[in-house]
Amino acid sequence: MARFISCLVAAIAAALLAGTPVKASPAAALEHVVSVLPVWPGHQQGGAGARPGRAPEGSGVVVREGLIATAWHVIEPATRIDVRISDGRILPARLVAQDASTDIALLSIDEPIKPIEIAETQGIAQPVCAIGNAFGLGLSITCGVVSALNVSNAGFNTVEDFVQTDAAANPGSSGGALVDKDGQLVGMVSAIFASDADANIGVNFAVSSQLLLRVTEALMADGSVTYLEPGWRLNRARRSQLAEIAAPVVVSVDSGSPAERAGIKVGDQIVTIGVRRVLSPRDATAAVAILPGTTDQVSLTLQRSGETKTVLLSFAEEAAQVASQRETAKDPDCPYPEDVCQMRQSVFPVSSFDPVGSATRIADDLLVTNRHVVGNSKTATVHTPSGPKTAIVVPSAYSGDLALLQVDGLPDRSVIPALNASPAVSPERTGAFYAIGADIARKQVRVFDPGELLSPPAGDGVFARLHVTAQMQPGVSGGGLVDAAGRLVGIAVGGGDGRFEAIPLGDVSKLLDLRGDPQADRVTEELGSGFEDCAALLDASGGGQPGAPGTTDLTTICSKAANHGQLLKAGRILAQAGQFDEAIRMHGQAVAQVPNSINSRMSLLVSLQLGGRFAEMTGHARKLMELAPDDPQALRFSIQSGVWGRDIELAEDGYAALLKADPRQAQAARRFIDAAPPAPPRR
Repeated sequence: MARFISCLVAAIAAALLAGTPVKASPAAALEHVVSVLPVWPGHQQGGAGARPGRAPEGSGVVVREGLIATAWHVIEPATRIDVRISDGRILPARLVAQDASTDIALLSIDEPIKPIEIAETQGIAQPVCAIGNAFGLGLSITCGVVSALNVSNAGFNTVEDFVQTDAAANPGSSGGALVDKDGQLVGMVSAIFASDADANIGVNFAVSSQLLLRVTEALMADGSVTYLEPGWRLNRARRSQLAEIAAPVVVSVDSGSPAERAGIKVGDQIVTIGVRRVLSPRDATAAVAILPGTTDQVSLTLQRSGETKTVLLSFAEEAAQVASQRETAKDPDCPYPEDVCQMRQSVFPVSSFDPVGSATRIADDLLVTNRHVVGNSKTATVHTPSGPKTAIVVPSAYSGDLALLQVDGLPDRSVIPALNASPAVSPERTGAFYAIGADIARKQVRVFDPGELLSPPAGDGVFARLHVTAQMQPGVSGGGLVDAAGRLVGIAVGGGDGRFEAIPLGDVSKLLDLRGDPQADRVTEELGSGFEDCAALLDASGGGQPGAPGTTDLTTICSKAANHGQLLKAGRILAQAGQFDEAIRMHGQAVAQVPNSINSRMSLLVSLQLGGRFAEMTGHARKLMELAPDDPQALRFSIQSGVWGRDIELAEDGYAALLKADPRQAQAARRFIDAAPPAPPRR
């Protein structure tokens, strides 16, 4: 079976790389790597005269003739994408497909650039070089060694199979090539592990060539990636079990699944999948993810009651079912429940202060969007199937991030969700949630990858929000968040790092009720003008460089505007400028608005740490641990805050949780608790 899988991977590589070149050197591999120059809303394009490091830029590697693999996060917000090839020419590129779970996207160009050759093997301490467009300075090469293989717990992507390296990678390197001494591809640079900045500290990650090829083949065949599902749920082994063997434990088996048919039982420990040794549930996810979607069966070993057994995991029935579903699929662009897909009719792209946003229909002539989409504009353009329509911003005394649009001529057959029929979202709520909004790259309204509930709206916040893992991206703001039954539950507002937010429908009702308030015109004008004034200061701030214009007024202007996203951005800029007390004020205001926002709480903790206010960190760190009990980053905050804030109980609670979530990181945490370095001085 191991030989079968190796041969299969080699066959995939051969199919992808028609006309493979001869072995060369890292320098010769430069001709197979490009600089990626996306145009993000509100940003200058890289390569167009901007100071290096200021404009969004990335890299890409040619995996088929004229086909480029890059990192999805580089181009996700892009309205246009160009690439600069090795001879200096800049060519337009088209987005072919993407897989957010692995952070891989494919671009095509009308230029027959030959593909890079794939390395057959990788080994620890093997010399490798990273080739990429670091800091937007053009292609360059940095070298080091392979530090680790099969890394699945870095925490950047849902599905990870990373090659770790100390070859320097910096902003702009994402999507570049990690090559061996012969210039053959070992992986695609994807992530930088940095403590306080984005710059390289010698721990960088590249998507393994094996996973890259697997995803590329699926995207080229189907436009999306379907991963095999064994039908089990795995947990980390208990400490007592780890003393015997490090392997994930089966805690449930789905009826009729490949796992059940293979005879796998609750309590079994999965030791190997195919040729890969697995130590944790994420290792198992990676081992299954690299299997081609056409895999019929794979061998695995497990341990049960001290005995080692070998079984065959068969996916043949599932493969036949998927093939049948593909043949009968009514809507290949929306592989989700029909009721969810139908809700696309309720969402329209809009242009106003933000050139690309979304709006959700709530009545015959009414749409709701985010205030940050319209700013202080009195109108917005709604893009409908019959052409653009001009919408009027309806004043309301509601002070949150929602705005009401009135427009005539919306489609008669468009779905109008019933606001009073949407269910409340409680902590016990399970099931998938879907964001629906404008996809800038595809130029259409679509349903994005589903996610789960992280936390319901907080009862003690100025503004309540739903917190989900449902994928959102620029352009989705103002779109709808729906449940698996297609019922509208909120208005998408954005987020990041796999954590996204939506404003619940109760606030939409407030927006409607406050239209007739005597203060409606004043509140709408003040918040709109305040938002635009803050946005201008944020743009002029120079990214927080000391002495840059605008930072002195950020606190006053942006605090008055009270827009949650702007508060977070202003706080980050102030912290970079060394104005820590002001940064803490901004981030504290954001947390007071939305107490259950994990991203806001983390931003506040960073500002408090930089400001040397360690005792104040402990309460926020404990709350963060409640919100994200399985998130290693949140747990590291609790440990650090507990040690330097002199709350040892907090540090020990964080350590106990981290021991369950990620035992490998827990080892370093234990050393930090037992022999803590002095708290860093205020910067």
